Amino acid sequence: MSEKNQREELTEESLRALLGDAAEGFSVCVFDELDSTNTEAKRRAANGEQRAILIARSQSAGRGRMGRSFYSPENSGVYFSLLMPMESAMENGVFLTSAVSVAVMRAIRSLTGKQVGIKWVNDLFWQGRKVCGILCESVCLGEERSVVIGIGINVRSAEFPPELSTVAGSLSADDISLVALISAVCREIFDFLENPASPQWLEDYRRHSLVLGKAVRWIENGIAHEGIAEAIREDGALCVRDENGALSILRTGEISLRLTQ
Repeated sequence: MSEKNQREELTEESLRALLGDAAEGFSVCVFDELDSTNTEAKRRAANGEQRAILIARSQSAGRGRMGRSFYSPENSGVYFSLLMPMESAMENGVFLTSAVSVAVMRAIRSLTGKQVGIKWVNDLFWQGRKVCGILCESVCLGEERSVVIGIGINVRSAEFPPELSTVAGSLSADDISLVALISAVCREIFDFLENPASPQWLEDYRRHSLVLGKAVRWIENGIAHEGIAEAIREDGALCVRDENGALSILRTGEISLRLTQ
């Protein structure tokens, strides 16, 4: 697909046409470039906006967890954020991130037939490379509480900077419709919010986990730990048992987790 066609395809009108009534009440904006869709969502929340779908064709300062950057070049992926009022199902950040991971996984599978794996808590992998990152953030303004769900997916083939070349990858789905992928992810997220208690979300998360049963290493408060990932709890927390038999419950925060084998 040419760059011109890609630009013409990804518009507010095209996304609204695909989402239909699901987009009611949301402002939809497509930017050629933003610093970060999450940052823009938080700016809008600070100005009183409650519902928005914000899409950037590229980001100059894409953000990931723990202050990391997310490489976001034009015409190679989808970078977008949803801004919504905080609901009870969103209050547990780990649980929400887990559900969004499943939403993205399902959307990718439905449009490409490819089954990605989930690395706790917020990364999706395809053929050993990270192809998606998710960052959920809460925003409080007086009595008003909002949530920002940021998603970046490397869809099309791209050259990554040297420091990312051994870690990052893409779905190599060069013919996929980017607006169709955004729509599919949004619909999956909306479906989750309509029935967050459904056990199917967590079942899918566990079934496609890349860490369960594996040796992992994590950093917490500057201290390195190692153990075997045993289970993912109902709230999305990861249970890891070390060589001495002690069980740790990981709930993100300042935790960085790596597979050790």
